[in-house]
Amino acid sequence: MSQETKKNGGGSGSKAYAKLTVLIVEDTAYMANMLRSILSGLGVKKIVGARTCEDALGSLLINSIDIAIVDELGPPLDGLSVVRSVRTAEQGKLNELPVIYMTTRREQGAIVEARDAGVNEILSKPFSVQQLTDRIDAVLTRPRSLVRSADFTGPDRRRRRDGDAPAMRRESDRQS
Repeated sequence: MSQETKKNGGGSGSKAYAKLTVLIVEDTAYMANMLRSILSGLGVKKIVGARTCEDALGSLLINSIDIAIVDELGPPLDGLSVVRSVRTAEQGKLNELPVIYMTTRREQGAIVEARDAGVNEILSKPFSVQQLTDRIDAVLTRPRSLVRSADFTGPDRRRRRDGDAPAMRRESDRQS
């Protein structure tokens, strides 16, 4: 969420949604229009569209985007290429962009691949308005800290409900 959105009371609900700028990266016109209609119905005022990976990256550079909703996309560059480009971008704020990844692939390998690319939330197609709203609310109200390492930049993969990290469970943690 942009600094401006945070200052103006970010969170879930139509007032918070009205302050968002959402990027939709979707290569099919029907799905892009459906998403645009749903987001408008939820109160989102500014929606930016992109049909390719290149268009998405260009839009991210010229707009102040709060959330990106990225589809799998067709070749040559898929939706996870967009996510990887965002996570490895040199502009620090771009790395922190919440990304909701839409996919028809539900097998564990596909979910792990998306997680490892740095998505914040996964939305399986077909989906309901409530499922989309739940993902948007998750990135707005329960943001995960950004992890940067040599092999990965993205949201912390662990989901803590109580805010406490477990006591040194790994042997390597106990030895240090």
